[in-house]
Amino acid sequence: MKKLFTLLFAASLGSIAIGQTVFTSNLSSWNMGDPTDFMGPNTSIASSSVVQTSTGANFGSDMAALINSTTSHKRFTTESTAVVGGTTYTIKIWVSGNTGELRTNYYDETDGTTAGYGTYNSYVTISGAQTIVSQSVTVPSTCNDAQFILSLRNTDATGILVDSVSVTAGGTTPPPTGITSIYDIQFTTNTNGDSPEVGNVVTTKGVVTAYINNTANFGGGSFFIQDGNGSWNGLYIYNLDTTRTPFVGDSVEVTGTVIEHNLGSAPENVTELGSVTNVNVINSGNTLPSETIVTTGAANREEYEGVLIKVVNAEATSVGSTLGFGLWEMNDGSGALKGDDDMYAFHTQAILGSDYDVTGIGHYSFDDYKILPRKTSDVALFTGVDELSGVKVVVYPNPVKGMLNFKLDVNGFNVQIIDVTGKTVRTENTINNKLTVNTENLNNGFYFYSISDVNGNLISTNKFIVAK
Repeated sequence: MKKLFTLLFAASLGSIAIGQTVFTSNLSSWNMGDPTDFMGPNTSIASSSVVQTSTGANFGSDMAALINSTTSHKRFTTESTAVVGGTTYTIKIWVSGNTGELRTNYYDETDGTTAGYGTYNSYVTISGAQTIVSQSVTVPSTCNDAQFILSLRNTDATGILVDSVSVTAGGTTPPPTGITSIYDIQFTTNTNGDSPEVGNVVTTKGVVTAYINNTANFGGGSFFIQDGNGSWNGLYIYNLDTTRTPFVGDSVEVTGTVIEHNLGSAPENVTELGSVTNVNVINSGNTLPSETIVTTGAANREEYEGVLIKVVNAEATSVGSTLGFGLWEMNDGSGALKGDDDMYAFHTQAILGSDYDVTGIGHYSFDDYKILPRKTSDVALFTGVDELSGVKVVVYPNPVKGMLNFKLDVNGFNVQIIDVTGKTVRTENTINNKLTVNTENLNNGFYFYSISDVNGNLISTNKFIVAK
């Protein structure tokens, strides 16, 4: 059996740009009967009135039925979210049905008093049809952390069906006239992955993360742009004019038509901006967005199309000419992912059974999700974090049924437990060299731990299994 696979989780919060999403949930991750992204400290709706349901879910596997048939409102709040003071945030709620009234607000955790509540928006009446509720809130200039609130009342007996929620920074000033964010182009609840902007002529903006200048296969100077970090924030620009191909690191505004292009027989398509009429370079030399670290299984999802991603400790399971068309295959234990030679050919260099860290652009073509490495440095033989940190780490037992034990040869460290979606489900710390974490409330399956020192420096990451 192959050794346990190591996955590095890293996250950073810098300045929040216009259009950057600070919170998103498709209500498909639940633990002990509650959605893991919600039920923040200021939630007032009872857990029994938040019901997990899968029938009719358009995005992800589940929805939350929120039940409050009284005339007094109940709050359904997110967990604490880092925000930038003075920023306007747009809260979008995809509602799949049933009836009731819904509105939004925020709670300023930095204030931490009853005065921390903002002014509630007006109620929107939900009439039973699928709809999107979109409202904005502006947090105080002193606010660093907030809970975003869904307030509801007068629901029917089965409750308002909330399918997905996103919170996007609108900035202290409105976006430039006519700009459609990449997120708004890419994010969709359609089961086939089609953009809500398909067929529309839009102008969007982002930083160039990669480009393809291969006339034979791609028709000229096609490239990828991204606005902010994480899922739904990348886009493929199908550009036929090689005279206006920008460089990596250029910030650009691009005008074109949103297209769903199918290179294969599957019902899924790749969302792209085609029929490009304008590429305007705003400035150059920008820092690229941070790569989003995902499992090979998770990379096979619509939300990572066009996004700079990284998989870690993925075993090469098919190399050379076996798959044909410049493809090779890797797997970190969560599911197979194909690599392609659109920008950098590695299939003939990969060694069967070796483990690699691979950085590249998430893409979809010819019925497969893929990662497209851009250059030689995007593919490297895996080196375990334990070896790099110089700290001896012992974690046992694995699989675990109850208590997971951590023992280091240093005093003072922090432990995060992370599920396969990247959601932190437990955080513990100690001033000693030993720590015991209770996993009895976790569902069976794969999880990851991330150990850091008291200064936040990464010591070790690895995978473990809960098997009760």
